Amino acid sequence: MDNSGKEAEAMALLAEAERKVKNSQSFFSGLFGGSSKIEEACEIYARAANMFKMAKNWSAAGNAFCQAAQLHLQLQSKHDAATCFVDAGNAFKKADPQEAINCLMRATEIYTDMGRFTIAAKHHISIAEIYETELVDIEKAIAHYEQSADYYKGEESNSSANKCLLKVAGYAALLEQYQKAIDIYEQVGTNAMDSPLLKYSAKDYFFKAALCHFCIDMLNAKLAVQKYEELFPAFSDSRECKLMKVIARGPRGAECGQLHRVGEWPAWGSGPFTGMGPLGKPPFSDMLSPDIHPFLSGPQPTVNFFLQSPQKPHK
Repeated sequence: MDNSGKEAEAMALLAEAERKVKNSQSFFSGLFGGSSKIEEACEIYARAANMFKMAKNWSAAGNAFCQAAQLHLQLQSKHDAATCFVDAGNAFKKADPQEAINCLMRATEIYTDMGRFTIAAKHHISIAEIYETELVDIEKAIAHYEQSADYYKGEESNSSANKCLLKVAGYAALLEQYQKAIDIYEQVGTNAMDSPLLKYSAKDYFFKAALCHFCIDMLNAKLAVQKYEELFPAFSDSRECKLMKVIARGPRGAECGQLHRVGEWPAWGSGPFTGMGPLGKPPFSDMLSPDIHPFLSGPQPTVNFFLQSPQKPHK
């Protein structure tokens, strides 16, 4: 069956569902099983939505799922209503991002009312991703990542909360909200260094926090590096810490040869330096020796350094 045939079948199912709803509102239906007709209408709306999905009519599919969700709410079936709103949101993602957000928000409201905070957190991440990729509203993306992190923390899902917080820190650094980024990187780094499985990543978080410090104030950055060394002795032996110390000798103290002796770093703008962001522009670039400036040039990055996951430890 081609798409037009599937869409015609979906339209027929919608008409049938509407008749069921209309019949449920009559006087006799109210006396003799009106709710059962609404339940049947819910199922038919869902079938119609799936037929629209097969026909790739995403807006119609989303609207049909929304109709089913409203009927589930009328029946006090909150979980089923939330599920339908999520299905509607997923359908609208392909056609109308703002309507997808509206549906997912309805779902999160229901889940939080039910005390299902972990599921609500998951859908806040979905909303944040739509703001990131489709609507390009980073401030709102940050707000939803923060909300998700709060819910995960409340449910003791600290690993998931940290993932959301790191997204917030990365975007805060991009928006030059350096102190906010520093607070998060230090918090996550401190938690990571106490875990045998995560401690290798602590140096990456302290490194990013130090970069943000450099974007605010050179003296403060030097003190921060010292603090991280005292807090996490393994940081002292890392290439990240050595690099920070070389850069801290600015404005004319860092030399190209010293950078090479720090370790086998790839060219600036690639590898762990991909999208280094603030380092390549004033005020931070003004602090560096001219010999380091070539490392700041090269092809434009596609992924921001602050949004990368920690690199695996070098053998």
